[in-house]
Amino acid sequence: VQIANSVLKSNIMKCFTALIFAAACLSLSQAETVDIDWIYGMTENEICVAPGTIINFVWEKDHNVVEVASQGDFDDCTGFTDTEAYEGPLAWPVPEAEGTYFIICGVRTHCSTGNQKLAVTVGTC
Repeated sequence: VQIANSVLKSNIMKCFTALIFAAACLSLSQAETVDIDWIYGMTENEICVAPGTIINFVWEKDHNVVEVASQGDFDDCTGFTDTEAYEGPLAWPVPEAEGTYFIICGVRTHCSTGNQKLAVTVGTC
């Protein structure tokens, strides 16, 4: 009887572990995805998303995606050194920490004269 109870407990733990793993995989596979047309001349520059969201910056070539440290750097298109263009698109998993993150295109004058930037607020929208 004691051996049967031990086997039963072991099987229950295995099932419980498998259930937890399956739930974690399901939550990851159901992350919200938001597409952003990452173009020179953007008119929408703010978005609010839940933690775990994936933002797809959609473009073909001649852009990049750079996070800057502050609202001031975002407003003035400063505070970055990455100016190399690369091919898109780029899937960016937003941080889990709530707050506002500032994303710009660091290629040539795409941020300053093309308004190619996005303020991403992560939290309850």
